[in-house]
Amino acid sequence: MRIIIADDHPIIGIALAEMLKTAFPDADIGSVADGHDLMRRAGNAGCDYLILDLQMPGDLKSVPLLQAVHALRPEMRIVVYSGQAHPCLALASFDQGASAFVSKNSGPHVVLEAMRAVVAGGSFIDPGIDLQVARNHPWMRLTAAERDILLALAKGGNLQALAIDSDRSYKTVTAHKYNALRKLGLGSNTEIGPYLSMHGLDYLLEQ
Repeated sequence: MRIIIADDHPIIGIALAEMLKTAFPDADIGSVADGHDLMRRAGNAGCDYLILDLQMPGDLKSVPLLQAVHALRPEMRIVVYSGQAHPCLALASFDQGASAFVSKNSGPHVVLEAMRAVVAGGSFIDPGIDLQVARNHPWMRLTAAERDILLALAKGGNLQALAIDSDRSYKTVTAHKYNALRKLGLGSNTEIGPYLSMHGLDYLLEQ
């Protein structure tokens, strides 16, 4: 069994390695501390399991980093070990290839539970995270056009340019914007970014 721990906090990496050695004595355990090393390691050598912190130094972060690793090694089982416990982030992680999602607030013993489940061929969700909350989230009720417009505005775009780029009328784009803000209970463009961050959806701004 080959396991990579990807986390830029040395104490967490050392503690996890020791716990994994006890739980899986025959495992070959390695570690990386940033996204660049993770992609290089995954590309150069096979690995069976990855424990992944979504927020590490590197060009890719969060769900885009998970997507990239999964695309490179689709056979590798991934346990996300995140400092964020947002249901929307957990749901997105599963959608993009993770086999388990654990919040760091739950402690390293929960990672071992997740690893045992994944090694047995199953999946695992942190007991403190309710994926149904994510499935019922107001963001999921937006249309694709409404989501695209809010994300573009959060990145600094303007409605006139969005209308031209999407080949829609300014009136249509404006209607999409205000419909989306109303559905999310927001009052202005400046509230979009903080809203995404508060609900674990800011990974969408990395895409």
